[in-house]
Amino acid sequence: MPRAAGHPMNAPMIRKGERKSGLVSSRDSRDGAGGGFRKRIHGFVAAVIGALAVLILVPALAAAADAKLKVVPDRIDDVAPIAPERDPIPTFANFAWRAFIALNWPGFANPEQRGEVDRAKTLGDAGPRVWETWKSRHEVFQQDEAGYARVPAPWKSAGDSNPCDRAGGSQTKTLSSFTGFDEFNQAGASLDRPANPLVAQNRTYTRYEVRFNEQEFNSIVDRKWYVRDNLPTPQAPGAFQFGSIEVKAAWRVLTERDTPAIRARYYIVKDAAVSAITKNSPAGAPICGVADVALVGLHIVVKTKYRPQWIWMSFEHVDNVPPIGIGNAREPDAKDAQVPYAFNDVLKRPTRANPPLNASMLAPISASNPPQSDPEPIQVVRQRPIHAGIMAMNRAYWAMPEIRNTVWANYMLVMAQWPTSARPAGPKNPGHPFPASSVTTNLANTSMETFQQHAPTSCMSCHHQVSNVQGRDFVAFMGVSANKAPPQSADLFLK
Repeated sequence: MPRAAGHPMNAPMIRKGERKSGLVSSRDSRDGAGGGFRKRIHGFVAAVIGALAVLILVPALAAAADAKLKVVPDRIDDVAPIAPERDPIPTFANFAWRAFIALNWPGFANPEQRGEVDRAKTLGDAGPRVWETWKSRHEVFQQDEAGYARVPAPWKSAGDSNPCDRAGGSQTKTLSSFTGFDEFNQAGASLDRPANPLVAQNRTYTRYEVRFNEQEFNSIVDRKWYVRDNLPTPQAPGAFQFGSIEVKAAWRVLTERDTPAIRARYYIVKDAAVSAITKNSPAGAPICGVADVALVGLHIVVKTKYRPQWIWMSFEHVDNVPPIGIGNAREPDAKDAQVPYAFNDVLKRPTRANPPLNASMLAPISASNPPQSDPEPIQVVRQRPIHAGIMAMNRAYWAMPEIRNTVWANYMLVMAQWPTSARPAGPKNPGHPFPASSVTTNLANTSMETFQQHAPTSCMSCHHQVSNVQGRDFVAFMGVSANKAPPQSADLFLK
């Protein structure tokens, strides 16, 4: 593939095969005690430097050795520095697909095995996906009856209260929150104001779910960041553990309009607990119903040692909207499978799906603007084509026999973004992301950034502005999810 236009310089490349013989001077070939001593000294120095070179090379070589297209339950841990003359898109696209496969491998419903891969199963087998066994946002940011922060249950426990049933635990897929509305709205450019909800063509609100792995969970719990007063600040910034992973999922609620032919194309969770459409109970706990939900989008972010500003990846279902790519970069078309688009009606005029924020139907869902029982669908289009290199990697993975005949062949990587200036990590370093947002670069997921497909927005730039400058290591949800500390008499366990 051609080198990406505007590819930035990465960290200094590690050159293999550099000669080490030059470390020993030719003068040491002379006879005599002095020459022998010099030989031994130079030989020792050469051995030490050679050993250090091996130690430096090992991580890069290990990463490079694993940078292959594989359908296995093990993701690649990191992306080592890439030579400036190489196109980085295939490497990061492969990293993204390996992460997508590993996190969507079947896991265990048993909390004692939370986050573990069921290696007895294949990618296409039934069962909760690994990421679905991680802690959800409402499991970590617990709230008591008075709205105060509660200590989350341990990682290997299902004992957290549930916003749909405060005594019900966390075993059931729950698309709700303690406020009743967090799951309805897309993320906005400001923590003070969420973005619009997204209504599918079957007249249901898209719901959003956030989960994170054990490293990110431990980072939050060990530092008590679930309490608002304990959150990091620009003066006292915090950092998550390397290996922390966060996912955000977009789910479409299924109805009788969704035929078996449509359902067969999605990863579906049956009988999920979904917050009610019209109102909350007087006590403040959401009223929840039961519905089947289909996965339509998945963000994945991974914090690594080489990329401490995280590696950002986003996947979505190929049936979400009509394709706009050309030639080999063209996305699959739901019409070829004789199924409708989830968020577009071909009989209606295309729009930019960027309505004014004061549109009553599309204002953020809140107590003053509750969800409608029969909302009007939103006409969504993709505004910029997916990078040709990204689409090439999609097609390569779709062709693999372990994926070809599964629902996962209907999901595509739509963007990947990563930092190019990793050091020093902190509130003042945005990471200088690549690719940068432009009028030709797609850095948006139509199911999650429906209304933010215009330049110059991107994952990293947005999260830097709303979170990293606050000292919160690019993780935005803590600023809106952390709860107030209990009164002092009940707060001893938090100190």
